[in-house]
Amino acid sequence: MMRNHEQRGLPAVIRLFFDIAMHRKGPQDVPAARGVFMFALGAYLLAGAAALWPTASGTREVFGQLMLDLVLMVVLCAALLALTGRAARLGQTLAALFGTGALLSAAALPFVWLLAATLGGVETMPESIPPAAALSSIALFGLLLASLLVTGHILRHALDWSYAGGVMAATAYFALSTFVFRSVFPVS
Repeated sequence: MMRNHEQRGLPAVIRLFFDIAMHRKGPQDVPAARGVFMFALGAYLLAGAAALWPTASGTREVFGQLMLDLVLMVVLCAALLALTGRAARLGQTLAALFGTGALLSAAALPFVWLLAATLGGVETMPESIPPAAALSSIALFGLLLASLLVTGHILRHALDWSYAGGVMAATAYFALSTFVFRSVFPVS
């Protein structure tokens, strides 16, 4: 049995985002409170910065990538919700995306940092990939798939679409954001 202070505290918010990621709850279950939104946004930005740091050329690049990611997510999410007549759901939808995104980014951190440490500074791919790099790549690919499914789950509830429609929208968003990121921050 949870105590009252545990239900209102930080663990309850994290548990909520975990339940959304596990498809047990949806964005409609996120309280429309500014504090929850700001916590989710802050966690998303911190986890994102930690995930970007090992491969970025510096603080400016990390900041630029985080801001571009935020703009893309907010604009595309707001546009989708407005086009479907559900603009009032924007705050809860973004909070759910930020909170689950923070959890998934935190789960990716050990693999991102291990991959960067294993292959960091390599100008061309080595003839054989170290096992740690291969395992990290597989784990990150699994987390990418999980991210698409979680985002699809959130979008299906926010837009009142089917699960497949939500996952397709999440995949389209991923493709578009990858294109924009590679255009603005080219890989050298």
